[in-house]
Amino acid sequence: MSDTYALSIRIESYEFSGEFYLLGDGHGTGEEVLKHIATDHILAMKQRPHVAEYLLETLQEGKTVSKSEYEQADPTVSCGLHFDVDYQQFRFWAGDETVEIGRQPTKSELRSMANDLST
Repeated sequence: MSDTYALSIRIESYEFSGEFYLLGDGHGTGEEVLKHIATDHILAMKQRPHVAEYLLETLQEGKTVSKSEYEQADPTVSCGLHFDVDYQQFRFWAGDETVEIGRQPTKSELRSMANDLST
């Protein structure tokens, strides 16, 4: 059986609040999910002038799953990514560990943060 992950992505702002879910395989630690999955989402959100553009692109790609499918999954690792649009702050969690990412992270900074995760 391969390593699997479940990633919830929560986006919050004054005008919008929502969450969507991703399931996948090939990554079984918080470090791997942050390096290979969440980093791509963080950089995509950061590069869009409006978070709605990111949401439309992600949802159109069809990689999301329903909340019930997410809740019924039995992944090797469960992670979350939170983006506060108004304050441009990102936070990633895996297990009991949380990483406060900040406003303008680079790919190399995100990879370094991932290396510091023990899960």
